[in-house]
Amino acid sequence: MSLALAKLVGYLSRKLLHKSGETIPGKVLLTIYPRALAVLAKGRKIVLVSGTNGKTSTTKALAQVVSQLGTTVSNKTGSNLDRASATTLMSPSQYAVLEVDELYLPKLVAETQPRVVLLLNLSRDQLHRMHEVKKVAARWKAAVDAAPDTTFVGDIDDPFIGYALTNAVKSVRVSFGGRRHGDGAVCPACGKYLKWVGSNYSCSCGLTNKNFDLERRTGSAAFRNAELANIAGAVLGAPPISFAPSFLERVIERKVSQIDCSIRLVKNPASWSEALTSVKGQNVVLILNARQVDGLDTSWLWDISFESLRGKNVAVCGERAIDMAYRLHVAGIESRLESDLPGALTHFNGADSVEVLAAYTAFFKLVSS
Repeated sequence: MSLALAKLVGYLSRKLLHKSGETIPGKVLLTIYPRALAVLAKGRKIVLVSGTNGKTSTTKALAQVVSQLGTTVSNKTGSNLDRASATTLMSPSQYAVLEVDELYLPKLVAETQPRVVLLLNLSRDQLHRMHEVKKVAARWKAAVDAAPDTTFVGDIDDPFIGYALTNAVKSVRVSFGGRRHGDGAVCPACGKYLKWVGSNYSCSCGLTNKNFDLERRTGSAAFRNAELANIAGAVLGAPPISFAPSFLERVIERKVSQIDCSIRLVKNPASWSEALTSVKGQNVVLILNARQVDGLDTSWLWDISFESLRGKNVAVCGERAIDMAYRLHVAGIESRLESDLPGALTHFNGADSVEVLAAYTAFFKLVSS
């Protein structure tokens, strides 16, 4: 009865309100029957994916890998709270690959008893909502410690992932040769300063990225996430799939004001830093908003190096464009301030292409337009 009512609400939401219906059925179901996730997960193999960046694209890739083994359902669109997982699990399948919000991961691990959990990374994000990174990592560690039958796959070049997997009974610790972490000055295990040698860390308490089970070559975030998706799939016995980097990058191509725009999603210090390394051309637009899902606090702008934009033609727009323009000014980078993307593009008349880095809400508005 609870399941039928939840499905009916989802149907009415789609038909009458023209909504996606991705979360409301799950919300109704969990309200009526709070233990619904545990019941819906029974009899199938559950795979969870979580991290600050790359969850949606990696879930999409991992679902494709796992689908080689049998019928698979997945919340591939980015809805990742418990209600979205419940909605996804309403559809019958042999396997389920679920993207999970960082704060909801412990609950999903406890209630769905997953076969595999893929941990991508942890860094500052949505400072008004998310806890300090160490606190999230501690919650993840507690969830890992309480799930001895689950295999956890993680990128331990991130010291917070290495910490979460410290006592994992079943784990695959993966290193890509090391990588600096913007929040990794202090050891999350003991509170001492981490010793960084190049891109690798170690601590006197034993935390290090040198105790890996698998090592892969260094590469972009898209490359790393593709490798991790295949490693997680291999735990279930799925053969690897070769993914082009673009498959795991949140980039869309749009013609705006008669100019070809390559629009990339950026959300927080880690994703902005990664995206800035990918900028190859001379013409760049930065769009900054600060709505709920973007994060209301923009102080993290001061944790990003924008030096790679020196000498480029830069325009900024969005609801918090002044914040961005001032940050660039302090870095000695000239920029043009505009209210929206069409206005920003007027500064590139005659250009064949422009690269656009867009905050979460700005990106999805452009995607849906």
